[in-house]
Amino acid sequence: MNERSLQDILEWVVLGLLIAVAVLVVLWVGGWLFTFLGAILKGLAGFVWALLRVLVPVLIVVAVVYFVLRFVQKPKTA
Repeated sequence: MNERSLQDILEWVVLGLLIAVAVLVVLWVGGWLFTFLGAILKGLAGFVWALLRVLVPVLIVVAVVYFVLRFVQKPKTA
C-alpha cells in the first residue's frame, strides 16, 4: 500500500490553503474590477439617457415637420 507521510499530508494541506487564498484574491480583485467597470458603465448609461432625453423629442418634431412639408408640397393631381 502507498502510505503517505505526515510531511506529504501537510504539503497537500498547505497547497490546498494556498489555492483557496489564490481563489479568494482573484475573487477580490475581480470584485474591484467589476465595481470600477460598473461605475464606468453607470456613467455611460447616464450620459446616453441624458442624450436620448434631448434627442428623442427633437427627432419627433423633425419627423412631424418633415411629413407635414412633404404632404404640403405633394403635387395635386386631378
